[in-house]
Amino acid sequence: MTIVALRRLLDEIDTQGGPDAARQWHLRLDDQPRPAASQAMPTPTPPSTDVRAAIAELLRAGATYSEVREQLGVGSYRTIAQVRHAEGIPVVRRPRPTRSVEETYALYAEPYGDGHARWTGPWAGRMPQIQHPGWRGRKESALRVAFRLEYGREPVGNVRAGCGEPGCVAASHTTDRDMRRALARPRTRAA
Repeated sequence: MTIVALRRLLDEIDTQGGPDAARQWHLRLDDQPRPAASQAMPTPTPPSTDVRAAIAELLRAGATYSEVREQLGVGSYRTIAQVRHAEGIPVVRRPRPTRSVEETYALYAEPYGDGHARWTGPWAGRMPQIQHPGWRGRKESALRVAFRLEYGREPVGNVRAGCGEPGCVAASHTTDRDMRRALARPRTRAA
C-alpha cells in the first residue's frame, strides 16, 4: 500500500465516523472522492403514472418481469414489484418445464469419435447426473439411464463404460456387473 493510498484510507475512516464506525459499518472506499453535502446524489424519480399504468396493464395480462422490461424499455425489477404490490396484482405461478429422463439424456449426451458420447449436463462429483421430473425428483446416474435405454432392463450393480474411453456415456458402451463378470470368465473350448 502506498503512502497516498494509506492517507486516503485514514481520511475515509475519519469521514465515516472513526475506526469504530468503520469496523461496524464496513469501510466504503470509492475510486472517486465523495461529493460534498451540497453536491449530494439526486434521488431517483419515481416512474410517471403513465409508465406505472403500462406496467400494471402488462402484469395483469400475465407478462413476466423480463417481458415488462423488454416491452416498455424501462423499469427495474424493484419498480415492477412495487407497482404489482401497490395495484394488488397477484404473482402468477408458472410451472417449471419438465423433461423425462430419456429426453434429458438425449439433451446432454453429446456424441463424438467412434460412437462415444461425453456428458455436458450436471455432475454429482465425478458422476454424470439426471434429475427425475418434478420439483423434488430423485437424482440418478446418467449411465444407469443410458443402460436402461440400451438394454431395456435395470442394471445390476454399478454401470460403467465398457469401451475404456474416460467419461464415455454412450448407451451402447455401458455395462453392468453381470455383463462384466460374463466377460471376465474364461471360455472353455468345446471338444
